[in-house]
Amino acid sequence: MRNRWFARRAAGGEIGAMAKPERPGLLFPALILVLVGAVVTDVARRVLARPPAAEAPAAVTAPASARSAGPTPVDVPPAAPATRALGATTPDEAARRAALRDRLRQESGGTYLVETIEQADSTVRRWPDERLPRPLRLAVARSNVAGFREDYIANVTWAVGRWNAALLPVQLDMGSDTAGADIVLTWMAGLDSNRTGRADLTWDNRGRIGRVAIVLATHTPAGRQLDGREMVALALHEIGHALGLGHSPVQQDVLYAVTRASDLTERDRKTARLLYSLPPGSLR
Repeated sequence: MRNRWFARRAAGGEIGAMAKPERPGLLFPALILVLVGAVVTDVARRVLARPPAAEAPAAVTAPASARSAGPTPVDVPPAAPATRALGATTPDEAARRAALRDRLRQESGGTYLVETIEQADSTVRRWPDERLPRPLRLAVARSNVAGFREDYIANVTWAVGRWNAALLPVQLDMGSDTAGADIVLTWMAGLDSNRTGRADLTWDNRGRIGRVAIVLATHTPAGRQLDGREMVALALHEIGHALGLGHSPVQQDVLYAVTRASDLTERDRKTARLLYSLPPGSLR
């Protein structure tokens, strides 16, 4: 009996271990799984319920030619060439003037043309070529000023003849009509500034002479009346200025500042010829 009970118990024990369910141990994990599943389901539901996010636009890479670290480049038409400043010297003109200066250095020996051009602000100042085919009209106006003498007219006429004989391309036609004259010569009893003659020239920006007014004094600054020889020297001097010549540094020339020469020297003639062989205008 004892053995049977023991056997039954033991068997029962084994049978009990196999047939008796482990309920508390299995229920807890199941609840965990259910809760996790519910959470996952809720999360999935929320995610699916959201509206789809707007799709970001695809990045566009500009062509290499349009890339810039600064503002977008803008096509600009090429700028028009700058207008040359008024009076500015072109390269061709500068070369031409340099050639004239070289020529002047080579040919000005025995003349005072360099001094003449320097006195004219580095400009060849003379009557223009288009005016040379016909003689310049020189009007000599008789005057009733104190000391005027009729033989002064003869003195001026002789001086005009000497310049016309200098073989220049410019000639003088002496008369008395001042209307339309290129050069007008008048007299005054005396001049200021220790002078006995004056030539007022008008020229354009290219150095081309257009008109001249000559004034001769009948008396020296000291009050002495000029004689015929002095009037010849004075007329030769001022007519030389009217043709475009400046002062000579040589005392024997009629264009010396304080002249006493009664006739042209070869230096006077050569200077005038060289002057009229050069085109008028600046040499700078």
